[in-house]
Amino acid sequence: MIAAIVLAAALAAKPSPTPVATPTPLPIAPLPVPQAQAGVPQTVTLQQAIDIAVAKSPVLASAFANYQLTQIPVEIARSAIFPNISANATISRSQNNRSSSAGGSSSGSGGTGSSGGGSIGNTFNSRGVSVDLRQLIFDGGKSIALIHQAQNNALAGSQTYQRALETLAFNVSQAYFTALQAQSTVHVDQEILKQAQTNENLTRAQVHAGTSARVDQITAHVPTVQAQVNLTRDQGALASALGAFANSIGLDPTVLVQPATTGTSNPSALLVPVLPYQQAVTRALALRPDYLSSQSAVAAAQYNVQAQRAGYLPTLNGNASVGTNSTLPNGSGFVSSNSIGATLSIPIFDQGLTRAQVQQAEQQLNLAQANAAQTRLGVELNVQQALVAVASNQAAVVQAQAAVASAQESLRGAQAQYRAGVTNLVTLLQAQTNYTQAESSLINAVYTLRQAEQQYVYAIGESSINPTSH
Repeated sequence: MIAAIVLAAALAAKPSPTPVATPTPLPIAPLPVPQAQAGVPQTVTLQQAIDIAVAKSPVLASAFANYQLTQIPVEIARSAIFPNISANATISRSQNNRSSSAGGSSSGSGGTGSSGGGSIGNTFNSRGVSVDLRQLIFDGGKSIALIHQAQNNALAGSQTYQRALETLAFNVSQAYFTALQAQSTVHVDQEILKQAQTNENLTRAQVHAGTSARVDQITAHVPTVQAQVNLTRDQGALASALGAFANSIGLDPTVLVQPATTGTSNPSALLVPVLPYQQAVTRALALRPDYLSSQSAVAAAQYNVQAQRAGYLPTLNGNASVGTNSTLPNGSGFVSSNSIGATLSIPIFDQGLTRAQVQQAEQQLNLAQANAAQTRLGVELNVQQALVAVASNQAAVVQAQAAVASAQESLRGAQAQYRAGVTNLVTLLQAQTNYTQAESSLINAVYTLRQAEQQYVYAIGESSINPTSH
């Protein structure tokens, strides 16, 4: 107020026209202008945004790769119960060298003795063909336990991937409603600026008519400037929110895509059905993929203990072979060679390896059980906090609606009184400020409630979102 009086004194000393309020341009000239991308609608519903994210998000692609990796060990574990059949063909050539010597000696006036030697070589060719079969007969249930362990790990991987889908949908929904909130805030800022300019023009007319002091014109200009600043700031926040929304669905932040604006006659009405706490917890424990994954991990750890304990039991393997091999040195004279048998292996002492492996598996089971218990507690806490958030934010919307209605009525009264000259400009501006704050509070309350609803959906573990609810 002091600054306004000083400025009024300066204007009285040197009259000058009051500048006309114009919206300040959004300061994003150095940034690329958002452009439409082929195949991507410029305005999307929440369900469409989630569908785009599922198709394009690299985060989900990484989660899917991890899911695929958990499925492969099942086939590896199953291979132990199937027969192993192999075909073999051999051909060889060998040579043995045997040395021999012959000689004699003589004496006489006409000559001397002499000796001589040489070597004899034998070459052998060998050919053979065989088919070998090896089959596990009994291993104390180790292979079956390992198969069940791999299956439960695969199930846990599938459930973890399902939770990744839900997490992606939740993140998209949060960015979706944040962008909608930013859009609504900018719209309110534009209305506030228009109202401030209207008040300033009215005051200017009254000053010219001599019914108001010149200081009122300066005072009326201050809200216009503040509205311009707020509009510029919130336009920047909107650009950032839209970039974050595009990024959340796997697009470049400069792609032109924005959430669909959908109105509702009653913002405090819940768009998601909310259950009582105990029912909500029961549903969450039945649906939450991360909790189900922890249960699958416990089952896998239990089968691992069984598999390691089977190391104390004997192992029986059957084997058979059918083939033919040469018998003559030139590699001919084939004779069939068949065999069948079994091998029983009884563990007696393995340096304590099996005992250590059993202990390790038991501790892994304890860890999996502790993780499952902690996950259950987390689910219960998530549900409780989500229900509290929904209830409190719904109440906040109802309160904000009442505050807007009251502030709007007060503003209308102040405007009428100001036009009639019954009240002063300060009272009018205060009423306008109260209405502005009430409008902003309502916007924040509504979209905080929408985000709380999505937090509840995420806490429950719902696998899909009804697009008609948004």
